[in-house]
Amino acid sequence: MSKKALVTGGTGFVGSAIVRELLANGEQVKVFRRESSPLTNLEGLDVEHAIGDLLDRDSLVSALHSCDRLYHCAALYKLSGGYEKYLQANVVGTRNALGAAMERGIERVVHTSSIAAIGGPRGRGKVTEDQVWNWAPLNNPYITSKFISEHEALKFGAQGLPVVIINPGAPIGPCDVKPTPTGAMIVSLIRGTYPMWMPVDIGLVDVDDCARQHRLAMEKGKPGERYLSVGETLSLGQAGKLLGELVGAPWRPTLPSWMLKLTIYGTYLLPQWANMLAAVARYPLHSFDYDTKKAQQDLGMQFRPIRESLLNAGKWYAEHGYCKLRNTD
Repeated sequence: MSKKALVTGGTGFVGSAIVRELLANGEQVKVFRRESSPLTNLEGLDVEHAIGDLLDRDSLVSALHSCDRLYHCAALYKLSGGYEKYLQANVVGTRNALGAAMERGIERVVHTSSIAAIGGPRGRGKVTEDQVWNWAPLNNPYITSKFISEHEALKFGAQGLPVVIINPGAPIGPCDVKPTPTGAMIVSLIRGTYPMWMPVDIGLVDVDDCARQHRLAMEKGKPGERYLSVGETLSLGQAGKLLGELVGAPWRPTLPSWMLKLTIYGTYLLPQWANMLAAVARYPLHSFDYDTKKAQQDLGMQFRPIRESLLNAGKWYAEHGYCKLRNTD
């Protein structure tokens, strides 16, 4: 009999991709969701539903009944909001989900973290799973909450819960209904919303590759270890040019690197109250050259060309009214 997994965040972008991946592999799936969660991404899928809330630990304990595995994917992923909201959703939510898994005696957990919890060296250099997190100065609620929530997961691992961690880059692909901040960026590039392209690097991953990596981590990952999930790193300008070739996204000039650096270093002259804005602006000072050898060796993971992912995402957004394509050659 196949294993049964509970997927938190299973109605969302990455979560629903995990659900589809598990079903295609012949596994049983239960989705943990709120009563009000949109079900667009689950239409036609043979899944069981468990209604609850990450802040209600008892509802998680109940949802894990009859389950063998847990994919904890639910998280708040936005570019706005205060610290408390992120700490509740991403940190307390993780503590509750994994605490419930330990209480239920779940045999294995895959926790969806983020490259935000990895950090990156200033300047150039490879980013691996051993990178020391150095993004506290960014003072960003999402980034900080993902770092703390990953350590919550590792704490449960130290107590005996078999936890494997996946650190996805910015996911792209079909079914990004909201859309996510990454999806909004792709739509803006296709529409030509940006007056200029910024020479800022972004670690991207195809959402279906990310979902497959979650399944492989459940099967082959080493408890207590984390695995980067990044297909390719592109600058905003490179992504824009690729989308121009693939779907006719309009060309925009790229902001010269010297001008970007001048702007970044100028933030050090801003007053303390502007620290959050200034810190985010300093983000490009870090390297985003991600090394996924560990995922390839331990999990057998391979990533598709990101141009394929961009094309699939662009077509899906156009088909669902988010933007119009000039060509699909």
